[in-house]
Amino acid sequence: MTVKIVDITEKNFKDIPRPANKRFNCQECFYWMEKRDGRTNLVKQKKNWLVRRGKKYGGSFGKLLLWGKRENPVGYVQFGPIAEFQTAQLLYRDRLPIPKGGWCITCVAIQTNYRRKGLATRLVRSALRDLKRRGVKTVDAYPLKKANSWNQVSVGPVGLYQKCRFEPVVELKTSKRGPASSGEEKRDLMRKKL
Repeated sequence: MTVKIVDITEKNFKDIPRPANKRFNCQECFYWMEKRDGRTNLVKQKKNWLVRRGKKYGGSFGKLLLWGKRENPVGYVQFGPIAEFQTAQLLYRDRLPIPKGGWCITCVAIQTNYRRKGLATRLVRSALRDLKRRGVKTVDAYPLKKANSWNQVSVGPVGLYQKCRFEPVVELKTSKRGPASSGEEKRDLMRKKL
């Protein structure tokens, strides 16, 4: 089967697939950025944010995975400098320093019917190659150690990052977020040197 991985642009932003949990929409999610302006709809804000930030840093902040001859978008990865993701910065507070010039992978989503084909691994590796070409030296990720369902995890499982040769740095205990959330989540801060 033909697989193509492309940068997210202003033109193909609308093709970002929804994650398996249909209550969420990656096109309007500001979980990691926390920078909503409140003036325009969330989809337009997110598109503007990704495009502006990509120009500032010399390349896209995300990639799409296209499947088959029709190039059906079935996967998505979002990444960028840790300095641009306020929620990611909170994970370091009082624990360890943010790596100088460090970048992070915040989201990886593959539609349910296309899982277990190595597509998430291909998507992450494509992002890592791109970042290496840009001169990025350190990439972090924050996968949950345990989840009730991988449909609820936007960052991907720990095993995905192990396949891509990320090393665990520290276990993080964070508060669950959202109106129905209580308790703690355990995440691994994982790192790859490029």
